[in-house]
Amino acid sequence: MLHVLGTPDVNGDTVPDLWAIRADGSVRFYAGGRAAVVAGSGREVLPAKDYWKNRIAVG
Repeated sequence: MLHVLGTPDVNGDTVPDLWAIRADGSVRFYAGGRAAVVAGSGREVLPAKDYWKNRIAVG
């Protein structure tokens, strides 16, 4: 992954969540769990775009 950003709760379950930008420029959302984020549980929210490939930070 290119960038990972932890955020306050996004999906309403009171657990902080993660956003990730992959090397191909796609943006994925990972819902936080009570103990951990489950590998492979991410959901693509924006398809790959050159815009995200060129960012040096998110947040």
